[in-house]
Amino acid sequence: MVNSMKKPSQSNEEIKISSKSVDVYYGGKQALFDVSLDIEKNSVTSFIGPSGCGKSTFLRCFNRMNDVIPSCRVMGKIYLDGEDLNGSEVDPVLLRARVGMVFQKANPFPKTIYENVAYGPRIHGLAESRDELDYIVEDSLKKAGLWNEVSDRLTDQATGLSGGQQQRLCIARAIAVGPDVLLMDEPCSALDPIATAVIEELITQLSERFTILIVTHSMQQAARVSSKTAYFHLGELIEYGVTKEIFTNPVNEKTDAYISGKIG
Repeated sequence: MVNSMKKPSQSNEEIKISSKSVDVYYGGKQALFDVSLDIEKNSVTSFIGPSGCGKSTFLRCFNRMNDVIPSCRVMGKIYLDGEDLNGSEVDPVLLRARVGMVFQKANPFPKTIYENVAYGPRIHGLAESRDELDYIVEDSLKKAGLWNEVSDRLTDQATGLSGGQQQRLCIARAIAVGPDVLLMDEPCSALDPIATAVIEELITQLSERFTILIVTHSMQQAARVSSKTAYFHLGELIEYGVTKEIFTNPVNEKTDAYISGKIG
């Protein structure tokens, strides 16, 4: 079956990430089928679709988190700034510094607020002095919109923060190592509406500095925060295009059925 794909309108925007004919297998079961798309620099792209459609599996291809699953095989090509991410010369550990990830449930380390953010820059050797490390911690917390709330208690345990604060701390931890790309796997699903609104505003602000890919079950969230949206169904990329067009004038009837709530 040939998908009726809506291609994003041509622009002069720089392509940051590109996938070419990506297939993913878990053992003998194929989870993704021939997925190809281009993602522009400093944009927010949402992956939507029913549970089990492959959107999180695809997201994990961009920082090779699928490598930690013994039965998983990724075929095809994925490029970051023109470099093949699955090339033998690519160190997955260094790649994950360039491509940060924020998970569905906030997972701060059982350390202080300061040490949560300082951990990555310290192990990657990004600071030569305590002053430099202090600057990275403060700058990252400011970018994550958390500095004003925690600046006077950096030595407190991170687990004492609220759920929304913990998620913003995890965002600060991810950006502290200076990534180019941020992956977010349902970052607001465990948060209340107020905390969700804060994270969504933060995503918009961060897109000025980072390329952001977000998996979400919330079509309303995708519509609010993303410039492009990709709809997945049963491991196939059904439609990909400008978010407003996807939600108001989808080309594929499967997309229309999902958007209208007929399937899901």
